[in-house]
Amino acid sequence: MKQKHFALIILFLLMFMFSLFRANDCFAFSRGKETSIGIGAHYHIALSDLDHTDFDGSHLSYLTGMKFKFNYKWTLDAVIEYYPGKDDISYILSPRISLLYGKGFYFGTGIEKKYVKLESGESNWNDETYFAQTGLEMPFGSNNTLNIDAYYGLEKLSDVTDIISDFDSDNLTFGISLYHYF
Repeated sequence: MKQKHFALIILFLLMFMFSLFRANDCFAFSRGKETSIGIGAHYHIALSDLDHTDFDGSHLSYLTGMKFKFNYKWTLDAVIEYYPGKDDISYILSPRISLLYGKGFYFGTGIEKKYVKLESGESNWNDETYFAQTGLEMPFGSNNTLNIDAYYGLEKLSDVTDIISDFDSDNLTFGISLYHYF
């Protein structure tokens, strides 16, 4: 129950911050700038485990991506995520794509697939998985933005309607990235 309250508080704070940015029209810098490239990290610890875990770098994956904005409200976000090796896994590459809606505060859904390379030399592609994504894009200099994201893992796309009624904090992870618009 504590995790649900924490998630609601985070959502409220994100909405409050968005309303402040919107009031000041801080996102005016991106007019005419529709494409960006970025780098970042994704922390793969479930919200329910944050109380019991100190920060552990072995749960980080690193990402690089591009964002394409349409009509200043719709964004196509294409990312390749790299998970460093652990145990018998040499590395994992995960291309993903998401369609996001919003300016400043955004939300949407996406799909990803993981390529797993084992220490033994074997490799395989896992089945595709889906996720819901929400985040906040904040100006950081003249053509840069800092993005803070929350990802909610889904087994199938139709599960997106069950997020509110069957919220499970074990499916929620976080990321941060820096994008440059050109």
